[in-house]
Amino acid sequence: MKKYNQYFNIFKTTLEDPGELITTIRVRYETKIWDKILETYLNTPEYAKLSYDDSYGSIYNLNIKSYIKELFPEVYDLIKGLALHDNRINLDDDYFIICLATIVDYRKVNEQFDNELTFLEYINSEKSEMDKNRYITKEILEKVGFEFLENESNLCREAYKENFELCCEDYSVYRKWTEDKPFPIKLDIDNGQNNRGTKWHLHIDNSDCETIGCADINTVWEFNTLMQVFKSKFRL
Repeated sequence: MKKYNQYFNIFKTTLEDPGELITTIRVRYETKIWDKILETYLNTPEYAKLSYDDSYGSIYNLNIKSYIKELFPEVYDLIKGLALHDNRINLDDDYFIICLATIVDYRKVNEQFDNELTFLEYINSEKSEMDKNRYITKEILEKVGFEFLENESNLCREAYKENFELCCEDYSVYRKWTEDKPFPIKLDIDNGQNNRGTKWHLHIDNSDCETIGCADINTVWEFNTLMQVFKSKFRL
């Protein structure tokens, strides 16, 4: 049976603050909860007028906790269980209310979910198609904050000459630490020879400088796809 992603905001209401957003919850359920609430409780002239006067508030500022408890007690228990990790929430307390939320609200509180959707949006975009044919250049790397490692580049050039009798005057190494939280990753990319014969080789370390991956790549699209694989928000 098909299940629908449905989103709910939990607010704490007090005399001092009539609506402090505590968190946003996602529930997968086979029934469209808001549609059932509308059909059961809100098919009235009073709600029709409220909806006409305030189309947004009549949906997203309406406390639907009692409706969910009545119609979908299992969903209420699920929301209550998902909220247990936050010791600020006691959903049975009247101070806490449940309102309908949007996917945009949920993306704000779930960084990994937002990252996944951002990548899906990217791979279906015109920019993604362009990036499949956009080759990585030094200028692109420097523009997004990669640091040119001059000493390492010079040492590797000499090593290529001495050990392999190769002339690599253009050899360059670049490095960047991402700003991913709580664990950034270290990216070292160079344009030396590699097993795949591509323009660039990318080496990836975790925050402890331990190797977690590497790849021989050419394009911006290949680089950005690797960043998604390693759960980084960084992109070229």
